[in-house]
Amino acid sequence: MLRRKKNKENDLYLSDLQPLSTGGKIALFLTYLLLIVWAAIILIPLIIMTISSFNGNQGQYISMAGDFQFSLDNFRYLFERTYFLRWVLNTLRIAVITTILTLIFVSFTGYAYSRFRFKGKRASLIAIMLVQIIPAFAGITAYYAIHSIVNGIIPIFSRSAMLILIYSGGSIATNTFILKGYLDSISPELDEAARIDGCSNFEVYRLIIMPLARPMLAIIALQCFIGPFLDYLMPKILLTNPMDYTLATGLFTLINDMRTMNQPAFAAGGFLSAVPVMILFLILQDELVSGLSSGAVKG
Repeated sequence: MLRRKKNKENDLYLSDLQPLSTGGKIALFLTYLLLIVWAAIILIPLIIMTISSFNGNQGQYISMAGDFQFSLDNFRYLFERTYFLRWVLNTLRIAVITTILTLIFVSFTGYAYSRFRFKGKRASLIAIMLVQIIPAFAGITAYYAIHSIVNGIIPIFSRSAMLILIYSGGSIATNTFILKGYLDSISPELDEAARIDGCSNFEVYRLIIMPLARPMLAIIALQCFIGPFLDYLMPKILLTNPMDYTLATGLFTLINDMRTMNQPAFAAGGFLSAVPVMILFLILQDELVSGLSSGAVKG
């Protein structure tokens, strides 16, 4: 009797999910296999880049055939024989200003499109969506013209400033859609309750909506910050002085000319360029976890 009871307990399936069939186990195995292959495709180049950055037993080209010899020569080359530090500062300045401008504009436009009704709302949404179809490169002639006109009026308006406007202006439309969709999921009853308590529209925006939207704003900020680190084409076209280059454009000079070819130094630069993005990601990771709950309490 006791043995039969133990067998029943062992056979009892306590989860709400049904046990996997043979087909389900095969599908699960294939899914894990696909994820492992995908992770390998992503991680192997990163591992090669990291090893090459600290390997002093290399010439102009990355080679995994020889013995590994730990060295910081590739990093010394970056700081002593290139404008690497200047490129990093240029990129950080452009990325930070772009992120701040984008967050300011997108927070207002997303709030307006989500919470207000006005004439031309649907038409303007369609218009900004259609504008996004046109690639940024197609407007390069217009960018030159705009820069020349503004620079004639405001001499301090540099091409780096033009690049900031292109990045921030180009990301407003897409991020407006993203933030609007997120704000639409927040109950309008919170707005009505705040207005009953005497809050104005701006106070509702500042005290209720924005604290609740912090997780989505963190994602938008991360995307905007990463953009200048990844873009090569627009800085290459607009920026003519090597000291004004962004990180991607500057590092490309290490692999596009046989006279200055240094792939290990390029790998070292790629390794270092990931540090600011990783730091920002770690900071915003806390916002993604705590932003919604803390914002609800503050509201």
